[in-house]
Amino acid sequence: MAKILVVEDSPAVRLSVVAYLESLGLEVIEAENGRLALNELQKGPFDLVVTDVLMPEVDGVELIKAIRAEYPGVKVLAMSGGAPNLPAGYVLKMTEMFNADAVLYKPFLNEELRTAAGRLLGLSLPED
Repeated sequence: MAKILVVEDSPAVRLSVVAYLESLGLEVIEAENGRLALNELQKGPFDLVVTDVLMPEVDGVELIKAIRAEYPGVKVLAMSGGAPNLPAGYVLKMTEMFNADAVLYKPFLNEELRTAAGRLLGLSLPED
C-alpha cells in the first residue's frame, strides 16, 4: 500500500485531503507545517508528499528542496490557492522550479487529486 504524507496548515483542508485519500485505500500521515513534515519524513518511508506551499515555519518550497536533497525517490504534489499579494499561479510556478512532480490549484476537485496522486504513485485508484 502506498504511504502518503499530507502537509497543510489549514485544518479543514488537511482533514478533507486526508479523508479523501484514505477513502481510496491509501495510508496517510498528516503534518500541519513543513517542520513537522520533515520530522515525519525521517520516520518514513513515504511514496508521496502532498504539500501546501504557503505555510508557517517551513514553507512548501523549503520542504520540496529538502525532499529533493534527502529523499530523492519521494514524489511531490504541491497545492496552493495563492495569497492576497501572491497569485496561486506564481506560487505554483515556484514549486515547479524546485521540482515538484505535479501541482494542483486550490480549490480542486477530489477527482483532480485522485488523478494526480494515482499518476504519481503509478496506481489505478478507484473512482468515487
